[in-house]
Amino acid sequence: MENRRIKHISFYSTLIETMGYDPQCAILEIKLLSDGKIRQYKNVPEYVWYHLREDYHPDTYYRRHICGRYTEVIISDDKEES
Repeated sequence: MENRRIKHISFYSTLIETMGYDPQCAILEIKLLSDGKIRQYKNVPEYVWYHLREDYHPDTYYRRHICGRYTEVIISDDKEES
């Protein structure tokens, strides 16, 4: 399961380029525009994913409800830890 690819969707945001969620593993991935790196967050409840996608200010939601609340791992595009 560690090597599974999570499908990302493009997102209109000044901070987030793409994001994806795997509900079976509760893993959220977010690729930021600033550095192009993918950040992976584990044990993220599915409702957080839906709130992030539907929030009028997703950048603010990301900073307030995800950053610092879930362990962040930066991964490369081939899903290897850097």
